[in-house]
Amino acid sequence: MKKFLILCVALAFTACMSKEVKVGDPDLHLKGTKLYYKEKLFTGTLVQKVPLTEDKFIKIKYKDGVITSDKKD
Repeated sequence: MKKFLILCVALAFTACMSKEVKVGDPDLHLKGTKLYYKEKLFTGTLVQKVPLTEDKFIKIKYKDGVITSDKKD
């Protein structure tokens, strides 16, 4: 029973972690206006390296296939 509980907790943490996916990943698909990853609505961060720079990246957050905003009004 203890092993089962540990497994359930580990799976819960893994399922809740945010994904970071690079632009160009073959599992990313735009269907209409929504972004899908492995045939499911994408929730996570889409990352693209800025050309001609060493360490700059563009990061766009998505929730359920739609771009989200971090702005606090």
